[in-house]
Amino acid sequence: MKRIANLPVLFLISMFIKIYSQSFTEWKDPKICSVNKQSPHSWFIPYETIEKARIGNPTNSKFYKLLNGKWKFKLYSHPDSVPMDFYRIDYNDRNWDYINVPANWQMEGYDYPIYVNIKYPFGEPDPPFIHSRYNPTGLYRHEFEIPEGWNGRKVFIVFGAVKTAFYLWINGKFVGYSEDSKTPAEFNISSFINPGRNKLAMMVLRWCDASYLEDQDFWRLSGIERDVFLLSTPLDRIKDFRVASTLDEDYTDGIFDLSIQLETGGDNQEGLSVVTRVLSEGLKLFEEKSVPGGNLTVNVHHTIKNVKKWSAETPNLYGLEIELYKNGKLIQAVAQKIGFRTVEIKNGQLMVNGRPLYIRGVNLHEHHPTTGHVVDKETRKKDIELMKLHNINTVRTSHYPQDPYFYDLCDKYGIYVIDEANIESHGIGYSPDKTLANKPEWLNAHIYRTKNMVHRDKNHPCVIIWSLGNEAGNGYNTHQTYLWIKSYDKTRPVQYERAGLEFNTDIYCPMYASIERLEYYAIHYKDRPLIMCEYAHAMGNSVGNLQDYWNAIYKYDRLQGGCIWDWVDQGLLKVTEDGREYYAYGGDFGPPDVPSDGNFCINGLVMPNRTPHPSLYEVKKVYQPVYFEEANLLQGRIVVKNYNSFTNLSKYDFQFKIEGNGKTIYKSSKFKIALEPLKSKTIWLKIPNIRIKPNCEYFLKIEAIQSNKNGLIPAGHIVAEEQFNLPMYKIEPEQKVVSGKINVTQNRSSLTLIGNKFAISFDKNSGLINSLKVNNNELLLMPLEPYFWRAPTDNDFGNGMQLRCKVWKDAHKKLILKNIEWEKLDDGIVKVTTDHYINIGNDYPIRYFRPTSISISYHIYNDGSIKINSKFRLYDKDLPEIPRIGFRTRLPRKFSKLTYFGRGPHENYCDRKTSAFIGLYTLMVSELYYPYVRPQENGYRTDIRWAELSGFDKIKILIKGDPLFSTSVLPFATEDLDEGDKKKNRHTVDLVEKDFIEWHIDLKQMGVGGDNSWGARPHDEYMIYPGCYEFSFLIKILF
Repeated sequence: MKRIANLPVLFLISMFIKIYSQSFTEWKDPKICSVNKQSPHSWFIPYETIEKARIGNPTNSKFYKLLNGKWKFKLYSHPDSVPMDFYRIDYNDRNWDYINVPANWQMEGYDYPIYVNIKYPFGEPDPPFIHSRYNPTGLYRHEFEIPEGWNGRKVFIVFGAVKTAFYLWINGKFVGYSEDSKTPAEFNISSFINPGRNKLAMMVLRWCDASYLEDQDFWRLSGIERDVFLLSTPLDRIKDFRVASTLDEDYTDGIFDLSIQLETGGDNQEGLSVVTRVLSEGLKLFEEKSVPGGNLTVNVHHTIKNVKKWSAETPNLYGLEIELYKNGKLIQAVAQKIGFRTVEIKNGQLMVNGRPLYIRGVNLHEHHPTTGHVVDKETRKKDIELMKLHNINTVRTSHYPQDPYFYDLCDKYGIYVIDEANIESHGIGYSPDKTLANKPEWLNAHIYRTKNMVHRDKNHPCVIIWSLGNEAGNGYNTHQTYLWIKSYDKTRPVQYERAGLEFNTDIYCPMYASIERLEYYAIHYKDRPLIMCEYAHAMGNSVGNLQDYWNAIYKYDRLQGGCIWDWVDQGLLKVTEDGREYYAYGGDFGPPDVPSDGNFCINGLVMPNRTPHPSLYEVKKVYQPVYFEEANLLQGRIVVKNYNSFTNLSKYDFQFKIEGNGKTIYKSSKFKIALEPLKSKTIWLKIPNIRIKPNCEYFLKIEAIQSNKNGLIPAGHIVAEEQFNLPMYKIEPEQKVVSGKINVTQNRSSLTLIGNKFAISFDKNSGLINSLKVNNNELLLMPLEPYFWRAPTDNDFGNGMQLRCKVWKDAHKKLILKNIEWEKLDDGIVKVTTDHYINIGNDYPIRYFRPTSISISYHIYNDGSIKINSKFRLYDKDLPEIPRIGFRTRLPRKFSKLTYFGRGPHENYCDRKTSAFIGLYTLMVSELYYPYVRPQENGYRTDIRWAELSGFDKIKILIKGDPLFSTSVLPFATEDLDEGDKKKNRHTVDLVEKDFIEWHIDLKQMGVGGDNSWGARPHDEYMIYPGCYEFSFLIKILF
């Protein structure tokens, strides 16, 4: 970390106040949110020609100058330490550093990032004051030049976003002050600048009174986070415009209402005129010339027949062009993409263009692994592309407005946006006597931030819902922000989670509601839709039972979806001393006492670098807009359900194939299905006659395929798919093993069975197989032992599984052998039988002393095959749930490849497997490990028919389920992934691959859950409760 200066104040605060008529107490006063800022308005860039405006590249404008780049920078530990003359033109900044703009200074080596969820990072809250003596304050200085041709014009400086508050000087003169770190700060600097070179100075505070309203669950970073640029306008200019492009009552024709606010350089508005036009794909639909009225406004109303409507499925955009003329000469040109759509709450449902929507959403924080809150355009577009490819149609901008470019992308490619005000005061609490939502002195701050968002984003068709903020309590202030929005914008509903069912939310939008709660609401409440603002907490290995949620959502009209928490793991890239990269989280930066909420910021569906987690594939499957259900598979009858709101299925190609034991034996040609949105019907597939082979399992897989490129979705992309197990399985007993001789030898410690080129040994003290040799190669590096534990996931830690279920952690070490017997059967088979108690009471309360037992029989064939039949008698109802039931062993690392017939290819669990189809897959062992940011249970596959390990010379080990099993094969021990009773700051680089692989052969493992990560357990149907379980499988050695 670079040094923070801590110098004595060079000029008294009082001198500062005297000279610049400004108190320097703004950062402590919640009633003052800005000084000398321009009022908020829609986001647009002035151009000199409409042709340039139409292209929309700001750098092409003569009246736009980007100031990004290297700026002078100095960091101090507290505002009181700042030399108060640093803004002077002649101040000596020779020894200052250079810093990138935009950038969070913590990502440039100054200060340190802090991650906390609820608590404030600066100590005990005492709004509006910041009592911490550690309040890093960044000073910036930069020279810029006013372009020739800007003389006699207005000049504005715009800061896209600055965290948290800042003061601005130009050429040594105080310009203004701004709070609200996620919307623009714009100042008129016309009277402060000189022709040619100019100097600006800024003081940015890490924390101020505004920090109490910016208590979002993300990295607490500081600095200039978005573009800084200059704009030049004529003295008479377009100050703002607002377009309401909706539909008529029949949702057929477009209603265009435009209001333009002009500003003049004086009292004379003579000679001003405005030309407005709307274009469709470059063709002019209408053009109108207007003269401003007495209040300098221009209003344009027009009806467009049979308008092409905007929705996330059909993001049809029109071009709005506005030209301002003075005495017949063009002096300013502006262009904006607009979309025609109507958003309303009707009959208790959220409707767009007269049709109900399903919100298949995610929450999105601004995050980049190397630049923090500064997200480049390529990454923003990548996010939208990944969302579209995985059937996500909605983003909630948690918990602040995003960069304007994000909204342009959503307009263009079709993403619904729930736009959320930069308001969260979670750390204060929600009670009426505490919440800032009920404090009169904070009313202006709530209104100010709400207006900043609404005015900036009001012209974007993608914004279909306004959100008052997040976890900021509810009271008079949020009542007023709701009322202001409803009075200003009647074209969009408003939501707010903390309002519950009070008047100031048009949508009931709970967080982490259970399925039972959803269904109760749907049955008993009819006036408002329920759309979860947050659900399916995607922390680590999570997002279980998502399909169950959507089964309920599709069952009730009032349930219309929700937004998963959240999109991207907020890990920051760090490098070890030996050059290995990993993603850091809370507690990985700063001194030992820095406040931290650990890895609670690692909740994404994608890695920080946007690599999809396995859970994203489940999201794609559950969110797919086309569902398929079996009616009569033998007759080829399938029910198709179209959950699109606007897309006829004729837009897709369909194809099906039939697989036998994982290999394609028939593939249909592509065909069409015509089905209106929100409808279903039964179709008949022409299934060919199949010659049924014994012991061959047949599956039908059907796909909906993107016919033509649509925005970011390429032609050929699989939008939806489903797999059905065809009822044509013919079982024939496998040919018995040819009889042969197995020699049995034993001594006091072992029982050994020796056949042709193999030897299998049992430990007579444990009753377990502890050696399996083939051609004198030892294959078992540890006994094949019953095993019950998994490395706790983040959800497990959240619900206390690591303590509640601890009895199972070492249960495999507490097996007590009751007896071991062997006998020779017909055909040379040797049967070994063992009975065990599990002495899991020694370290636990007396109620655990009741014996729990396991019986295992091993049938060893003359080819070295081992058929294992096990019975787990886990009857004690006082025992906690069981993480897994199965066996594990370790094998040489040379076994490097797994081929299996089961669910895949990606990781899956019993409550997260609808996206993992039964198939034949081959993966390297290194590919089976999934590198969650915090190591935990991973890499599992379910519903396995058989699995084969290979790579050790010509030796292969085959496991066959009877009928099924689940498995994982990892180059780590479960103990390596287990942190113990408490979470520690561990990362992928803390794991060292072993010289063995650990193979789990399970009857089952409990689900990963995902309702939340702070108490919720997997749903009952995915738990393993005490009882009796039988498990059989075959081990076959091929050599």
